[in-house]
Amino acid sequence: MTKSLLIARTQITVPDVGAAIVALCDYYALYDCEVIRHDDVAVIRLSAGQGELRAENGMLSVTVSSRTDTDLAYMKAGLIAILGELVPTADLAVTWRGDGTTGGKLPNFRELRVSSITDLSASMRRIRFTGVDIGCYDGGAIHVRLLLLPPGSTAPRWPYLAENGAPVWPDGPDAAIPRVYTIRRMDAQAGWLDVDFVLHGDNGPGSIFAMRAAPGDPVGMTGPLGTALPDAEWYLLAGDETALPAIGRFLEELPETARGMAVIAVDGPDDMIELATKSAIDINWVQRSQAAGDSDVLFEAVRDITLPLDRHRVFCWAGVEQATFRALRGLWREDIGLDRDQCLASTFWRHTGRDAA
Repeated sequence: MTKSLLIARTQITVPDVGAAIVALCDYYALYDCEVIRHDDVAVIRLSAGQGELRAENGMLSVTVSSRTDTDLAYMKAGLIAILGELVPTADLAVTWRGDGTTGGKLPNFRELRVSSITDLSASMRRIRFTGVDIGCYDGGAIHVRLLLLPPGSTAPRWPYLAENGAPVWPDGPDAAIPRVYTIRRMDAQAGWLDVDFVLHGDNGPGSIFAMRAAPGDPVGMTGPLGTALPDAEWYLLAGDETALPAIGRFLEELPETARGMAVIAVDGPDDMIELATKSAIDINWVQRSQAAGDSDVLFEAVRDITLPLDRHRVFCWAGVEQATFRALRGLWREDIGLDRDQCLASTFWRHTGRDAA
């Protein structure tokens, strides 16, 4: 660590410190975060910063470090929230010492308004949002957390950070519902950004919001989240409708020298949209309507692709349903043997409701 880093510390009472550290490390490792374990400390490295876990006086000692106040707040909130899920009996009524603040609004929170609505396909709707001071979202991280209001809400109740660094989500009819989406395009100076929504009826708050949105409707936003694609020569991009905005943005931003394949699963021809790219990446649409039985057409299409023999300059990316995420991660990491830095598979939605990025 250097003096340029912001650092905060806390101690948390848990029933079994060793088990809590193992559970946190396993969780982050599952999602391809770098996890380093020593005899007395575990280090977790994310794009937002670093967390150190150790047993100290019978308690879980946590140190987080980041380069910005926003990233430090994310590190605090993430560790507290994940620990609460993994160890429900943990005493999370803690305070942080050191840099950064905890109570107050979520990091980089902005309130935006719907400006315009455009249908891209039978299942995809683009909504333009306008707001002020949105330059913090214009960078390598392309995802944001939208805070969607339920239909008819007239008095938004936005979430805030508790003193322990965890987000507090108010309940009730006007409470905002968080969902992660991709910034498809934006002009920070002009004060607008576009987000593409998958329409699938009243199955999920994102679809409900997009189907009923009208100019002037408010939405909250915080972020950004995620990381940019690494520099490579050959790319494999895979996803379904929920990942289509991210794949579309990647294709537009990749250079002419980039080669590879993009595999996108949709229900049928009416769900395909035009994708622009100056790269040499081939776009392959696969249709579920042509699948036999419960076949996972996306996984099968990706499995049938032969990667270049020289894999040092290969990068594979996927945004998919949870079951497909596990299958692709196993294919790339275990069967093919790609390193963590050569592939990234993410869960964009689960079968309980297809509403994600």
